[in-house]
Amino acid sequence: MTSKLSEEQRILCVLLDAALNGGTLPEKERQAFAAADQKQIVHTARQHSVLPLLYDVLCGDGMLREELRGQVEAVSRQTVRQSYRLLFLTGYLTQLFEREQLPVAVLKGCGVAACYPVPELRKSGDVDLLVRGQDLARAQALLEREGYQTLKKQHANHHIVCRSEEGICVELHVMLAEPFAYVPVNACMREVTDTFAEHIVRRPCMEIEFPLLQEDCQAFQLLLHMLQHFLRAGFGLKLLCDWTVFWNGQGKGDAWQAFGRLAKQSGVYEFARIVTECCVEFFGLRREFLETTGNRELAEAFLCDVFDAEEFGRSSTERMVAVQGKGMKAYWKEFHHQMKMNHPKASKCVIAWPILWMVTFFVFVRNNRRLERGSVRSIMKSAGARGRLVRQMKLWEKSADVRDE
Repeated sequence: MTSKLSEEQRILCVLLDAALNGGTLPEKERQAFAAADQKQIVHTARQHSVLPLLYDVLCGDGMLREELRGQVEAVSRQTVRQSYRLLFLTGYLTQLFEREQLPVAVLKGCGVAACYPVPELRKSGDVDLLVRGQDLARAQALLEREGYQTLKKQHANHHIVCRSEEGICVELHVMLAEPFAYVPVNACMREVTDTFAEHIVRRPCMEIEFPLLQEDCQAFQLLLHMLQHFLRAGFGLKLLCDWTVFWNGQGKGDAWQAFGRLAKQSGVYEFARIVTECCVEFFGLRREFLETTGNRELAEAFLCDVFDAEEFGRSSTERMVAVQGKGMKAYWKEFHHQMKMNHPKASKCVIAWPILWMVTFFVFVRNNRRLERGSVRSIMKSAGARGRLVRQMKLWEKSADVRDE
């Protein structure tokens, strides 16, 4: 089978495999790296926010050309400084919440960084905290007393964003991800978030302990975070690295079995298997107790989409969504879902839908012009092309053992 990946993309995967698993490059791959376009590899890694992860591999034994070494070192130093800054801030905030008897769990960030061989080399830009819906107002007030300002414009329904005087954003989540158009997954998210306070575990990251979701729920959140971005403009390699180190850190299959029950019940298990297959084939995830599709060709097609997206789909002005289905009905369902996400309260009134559809379309066109995005036609074409990949992945298809219950 002819690979869809370029040689530079393939080599970047090999480099990340070595970085994530504490290995070294075989001589054959060292020679391939020496002959490759190293500038392109470094550029791609930087666009995906994984360049710092490669510091030891690239700078440890002089493999990298001298003119690129300074760039890797500078980005890595900056990432380490930011990591420690966010580490201590996260520790301070979680302790503050706990003193006020507010149950809290860290999402992503330090909780995932702890799984890496060198935690401080995982790039992060903000602090994500999960709180109960009934505690949101108290948590927000507590941050405001600490000098944070709640942003006037909030762009999500599952969290609010507060910003410190230094410009660091803290996201207070009340759900694991933005609501999807598929009802069962939203029901599972509500179930997890409603009961998370009863199942918090504590794990160390760089010698500071943090409250985290138990392993199956943490994996569920990581997967939904990926899926949310995938169904929009896409996501980059960093989230696949997170998935790899997270599961490589699980010593037995209990967490996967518990996670599998959640994923099957919510209809996202096929997506989990594709992500896992991709990480097994290209990033050194150990198969052991995990279940994959065994479909390398589809995993590679998925990886190509990840490469094309760069970090959170910023590679192209035409990447906005991936439609789920065929024909104009699929585009209409996506448009209707976006209307409901943009107007969560007003959309509960069915007779208001025609007005909300017009407002949504007007805002969409206006933002396209203001942000210099692609034309409506080019965006629809991109959405349709990515939609074909979604259909191949059998997203939202429940497994037989769930259907038979």
